[in-house]
Amino acid sequence: LITASVNLVLAQRLARKICQDCKAPLKLERQVLLDFGFTPEQASRAQVMKGQGCKTCNGTGYKGRVALYEVMRFSEQLKEMVQQGASTAELKAAAIRQGMLTLRAAGIEKVMQGMTTTEEVGRVTMGD
Repeated sequence: LITASVNLVLAQRLARKICQDCKAPLKLERQVLLDFGFTPEQASRAQVMKGQGCKTCNGTGYKGRVALYEVMRFSEQLKEMVQQGASTAELKAAAIRQGMLTLRAAGIEKVMQGMTTTEEVGRVTMGD
């Protein structure tokens, strides 16, 4: 009955945003980015930012929050896999093949956009 009722599954985490008043580039080694989950293409063009701490953010380097989303559309293939007793790891792998963006991948996109830090994404997500 679950497969007939579920259309999608959504996971959300809130990550702290980098303070706009003290945002500055942070130099990270390419291998650190690759180990974190960046693709080689992302790692080569990433300009990672970090808040230095100022009066606006009370010295934290963060001001505000940004949402990270993982949306798994429950396709017919996934419904069949559930009915056949597939594990959660198998379901996740199939959803990724169908285009699902994981929480970590969504966080990496926010890092690429200069909205949050790798530390913050690492704090609120698990590695893929």
